[in-house]
Order: sequence, then structure tokens, then C-alpha cells
Amino acid sequence: MQTLVKNFIAAAAVLLLAGGLAAGLPAVAGAGDATSPAISPAPADPGLTATATPASVRAGRHLTVAAHIALPGATLQLSRMRAGESFFRPLAELIAGARGNASWIVQPARSGTYRVEFAGDADWAPATADVFVLVRPNIGLTLAPHGMVVKGQRVTARVRVTPAHPGDLVDLQVWDRAAQVWTVLRTLTLGSDSRARSSWRTDAVGRLRVRVHMAADVDHGAGNSRARELRVLDPRNPYGVPTKYPRLILVDLSKYKLFYHEHGKIVRVFDCVLGRPSLPTPRGHYRIYAKDPIMGGPYGPRRMRYLGAYAIHGTDEPWLLNRFPRNYSHGCTRLSNAHILWLYSHVHVGTPVWNVP
Repeated sequence: MQTLVKNFIAAAAVLLLAGGLAAGLPAVAGAGDATSPAISPAPADPGLTATATPASVRAGRHLTVAAHIALPGATLQLSRMRAGESFFRPLAELIAGARGNASWIVQPARSGTYRVEFAGDADWAPATADVFVLVRPNIGLTLAPHGMVVKGQRVTARVRVTPAHPGDLVDLQVWDRAAQVWTVLRTLTLGSDSRARSSWRTDAVGRLRVRVHMAADVDHGAGNSRARELRVLDPRNPYGVPTKYPRLILVDLSKYKLFYHEHGKIVRVFDCVLGRPSLPTPRGHYRIYAKDPIMGGPYGPRRMRYLGAYAIHGTDEPWLLNRFPRNYSHGCTRLSNAHILWLYSHVHVGTPVWNVP
């Protein structure tokens, strides 16, 4: 009997509890209660990126720093921190375009890091993107003489570096064709004007290739000048005439001399008169296309034509050959009458004629 009463009371309690819940009585508050405060979503990453094109330039050249962000219309700040500095200096501000792109043209003088910054807002997190730009110095190199030299002749190299690096060292290098490497000819110290000069004598026939190399420092990457090339000629053939030509006439316009070659070697040298300033003797490579055996007057006894009316011939004004400079003709090359007779007898139609500066 007592057991039956206990069971009845327990069942009634369960029914009362169920009914209260169904009637909307409050339940015990917990972690999932609708009255708990809401958690706001974290600001989104705007995906800011930056690039530099090109990533390496010579000092003073232009390059482009470009940025992309997933938020069109965002305000982006460009700053720069050079090597050795401890903070970024603001440079310029831009608004990203409809596709989230922005770009700046910069002209760096020294290496450094460029930073693009987005300050962030309620929906987007702050972001930065860095890009490093390597700046190389401008190294100028000139050689004198240029083009061609004769073995044993002195060559002078002049070097200039910008931005200025007074007191720094540069290497004057020559190309070793056998080993296929640049080797140091000598090391030069830049003066207070960031210039240096050096001279040396050529000691081998062939092509001489020269450049200047400067090592990297805190402000600039390593740099090289443009390579300069000289032809070093055999003293017996200072103009580098190929040996394949049985006969060749070469007129040096700066020396007022005609050099007659056979198989690359100079056989005879003659003084000559050349064209006046208003009718200069033409430069270039030609061939004799006609020989005129009977002439006279201003042409002397013989004439050999190589370009239209331009020719090599004698003269009726031999005294002009004793002057210097000798610019008196209408563009032709005049020899003494004795010399034109000798030359005429040694060359044939088709003989090359080189008029060189």
C-alpha cells in the first residue's frame, strides 16, 4: 500500500512539471539562452598586396609600385624606408580604383623598402604590404682612343659614378676570353668628384673588352658599367685590313695619307689632298669600278673612279701636298703625279677602297 502511494506522488510531480513547461513557465537560464549578448564578426582581411616593377633599377630611373586590395575605393598610403633608416616616411596617398588597384611612379636614388598601408574600418582589418627595391649606381666608362688601337699604344679609361661615392673603390676589369671571366686589371679610388682615371699600354693583338665593377654598399647594390671594346691591331697592319685582299687602298681622312696594302700589310704610304669642308671626301668602303689611262689638267696623268665622280687621281697643283691640313679638292683624293702613276700600275678594277675617319 505504501509503495503504491509513493509511485502515485512521483507520477503526479512529473505531470505537473510537464504542464508548467507547456504553459510557458520560465526555465533555468543557460549558455544557449536567447537573452545572451551577441558576438560581432571579426573584420575581414582586405588581401592587400604590393609589387615593384622592375624590382631593381639604376639610381634615378623610374619604377612603378603597384598595390591591390579587395576593397575598391579604399584609401592607401605609400611610405618609404631607406637602408639605414628606422621608420617609414609618408610619400603619397591614393584611392584604389574600381578593381581595387593603385600605383605610384617613384624615382629612387638609394635602395629601400616601400610600404603600402590601409588603415582599416568597421568591416575591414588594417593591412600593410612591403616591397624591397634594389638601386644600383650609374657607372660611366669611356676609353681613349676608342674603336682601334695599335699594340703597345696607351689606353686611358675615365670613370664616373653617380650618385657620388667619393673615396670608394671600383675595379677596372678586362674580359678573359680563354677563361670566360672578368678579371681585375687594377683597382681605382674615386676622387672627391666621384671620378677616376687610369692608363695602361696594350700588350696583345685582338679584341680588348673593358668594364668597371663596383661592389654593393648599404645604399646601393653592386653595379657594372657598360662594357667598352677596342680592337688592338698589329703594328704592321694598324688598320686591321684582312689578309684575304691581295690589294687594298686605305685613305686615312684624319691623316691625309693613302696606305696601299697587300695581303694586310702596308706596302706604300702617300700624302694626299682631300675634299674641302663644303665637298668632303666620302667615308666608307668602296671598289674601283673604272680606270682612266689618259687624263690631264687637274686630274694629272691617271684617274681611278670608285663612287660616281669621286676618284683617286693626280694633280696640277703639287704644292698643295706640302700643306697641312690638305682640304682643297672637290671630294677626290689627289696624289702627286709620280705616285698616281705607281699606284695605277699596281691595282685593278675591283680593288677595295676604304676611306676611314
